Amino acid sequence: MLKSFIKSYKNLEKDTYKLMKKGLHFCFIICLISTAILAYYIFFNNSPFLFNIGIVLFRLSLIFSLEFVICGIVVDNIKKKNI
Repeated sequence: MLKSFIKSYKNLEKDTYKLMKKGLHFCFIICLISTAILAYYIFFNNSPFLFNIGIVLFRLSLIFSLEFVICGIVVDNIKKKNI
């Protein structure tokens, strides 16, 4: 199963790969922002509001990154008429 996932990732079309790459960059930026907020929470301010914002942004970045990968592979398979 993992080999088929890697094979489908390597055989992506150019446009789908660009979209996935930009989406993962966006998710990485959200993850860095959430890490900065959580670091500020740890070192300077012990506000529960900051902790909740940091955790929510971190979870959001992980969910978005998974969605970009899965949806990119599905859209590529639909374009190639495999599905």
